Amino acid sequence: MFPQQPTWSNSRISLMQRCPRAFVLRYALAQVSRHHERGEILSIAFQIQTPWILLHQTIREVVHDYVEDHVNGTVWSNGLIGSRFKMDYEKAMQMRNQLIERIQAHNHHTSFQKRQPEQHLIDMGIKTCIKLTQHPVFQNLLVQGSIERIELTTPISYGRWKLYSAPDFVHHGPKGKSLIKLNLYGLPSRNNRERQAALTRLYGNHDSTVVLFSLKERKWIVNRITPMNNQVQESLNLVANDVEKMESILSLVGRNNDLSLIPLADSYRSCMHCNVRFLCPSQHGLEKAKVEQRTLMCQ
Repeated sequence: MFPQQPTWSNSRISLMQRCPRAFVLRYALAQVSRHHERGEILSIAFQIQTPWILLHQTIREVVHDYVEDHVNGTVWSNGLIGSRFKMDYEKAMQMRNQLIERIQAHNHHTSFQKRQPEQHLIDMGIKTCIKLTQHPVFQNLLVQGSIERIELTTPISYGRWKLYSAPDFVHHGPKGKSLIKLNLYGLPSRNNRERQAALTRLYGNHDSTVVLFSLKERKWIVNRITPMNNQVQESLNLVANDVEKMESILSLVGRNNDLSLIPLADSYRSCMHCNVRFLCPSQHGLEKAKVEQRTLMCQ
């Protein structure tokens, strides 16, 4: 029941592993019912992010704009970085509050509450941006060769699949093409870094190096990985397995959009910041909802 071409992304498979029901609501029902009220509510709900996630999304956007201006000959001062981050983060928080108001206008009580930007988060975001733009490896990439931005929503087709694993930037230097990717939510394990690099290499050449900038404890850690062909194939095999699992889950929905067979979240922790908990039986308790679901399945 993929509404469109079978699609893989890290966010999709991560959500399915945490909560198959939320995965189905976001990547199936929200799309096929987007012209109905319930579909509109789903689409709005999944746009709402926590202030913490918006902080890191803003870091990425500011760095993207910094690089684009640098290519055009405009180098930002630290003061300009700070003012841009503050303005963009406050705008993101304002849009978040407006989305919450739209949900509430439909008489739904989302677990998200309207919030004002907190100064300590703004300061943290500014320092993180400045640390990256002043990082010697990042600076060398800016001044040697050429660099261009890629939209993270740029997919690549592989067989019948659509894959999302785009780098943030493509760098053309004396040693060939490098693919630069920002990991803003911690340093992935070595296996996950290698898998990420292998899929990102699909956007480059067979000998492209992937440069990962990972943010851990407010420090940027750099890893350079040149994936081998066998590593790329192994990662694609894992993607095939992920897509098969996603298709299997979506097939349980059926033509009547019946969610009774779709498993609920793996743990209560997954429910804590769920965008659509207000539309889920788990809003009254995850374990109670699972018991009710098992009862229905046995009837």
